[in-house]
Amino acid sequence: MPRYVVVFAGIFVQALCSGWHVEHASLRRRTPIWRASLWFIVGVMLLWAGAADADPQHLNQLLHGDYVSTGEGTCLVALPPGFNPDLTPIDGRFTLSSSTQGIRTFNGDGTGKVATRSVAVSHPFALPTTPPFFSRGGASSSDTQADFTYEVAADRTFTTGNLAVLGTILTGPETGQTFSIANVPPFSGLMSKDFSTLTVNHDVPGVETITFSDGDVQHRICLRSRIHLKLK
Repeated sequence: MPRYVVVFAGIFVQALCSGWHVEHASLRRRTPIWRASLWFIVGVMLLWAGAADADPQHLNQLLHGDYVSTGEGTCLVALPPGFNPDLTPIDGRFTLSSSTQGIRTFNGDGTGKVATRSVAVSHPFALPTTPPFFSRGGASSSDTQADFTYEVAADRTFTTGNLAVLGTILTGPETGQTFSIANVPPFSGLMSKDFSTLTVNHDVPGVETITFSDGDVQHRICLRSRIHLKLK
């Protein structure tokens, strides 16, 4: 609740109660009714302020400015056709791990932008094909940018969702390719009391699709965790 509302209500009550001089006996008998009315008015004021404080747009203003974001992730990657309904890969699969650092900007209105650089390592894997296929793994780095939306709840938890993720591969076997990522699951987050530190992760797994500029398509399920520290 905004502090000025509490201060105003306190001053209002103190001024009326301390300055209420009743000289006539008949008026003195009425003061309990007036005092009850006074407290009713103050109660309405505080309830109104509490409702305003819980307004989603007002709560979204709690997050604004630039945060440095860093964290790690692991993805289970499946080649088309992707995953079964129980989230197990249908065909070929491999695993990659990554670390990420970037800047996430909250605009204070439920929207924002994020730009990151990631370094990833794909783990060696084999496929039971004929003839058998074996990959020795590899490494790469990439830059990504995305617009996102967010919503702060009354309990000061929040969720974020990417509208679109676009990227460019900087190093590794696919250097120079661009890519887009669709269906990234939302992040759920917690915040410190002064909103200077945020933590987020995926609450539930989801299948996302990454499409490369050469036409290659991969489906993957990723776990990610991030910590955001406010810069300004």
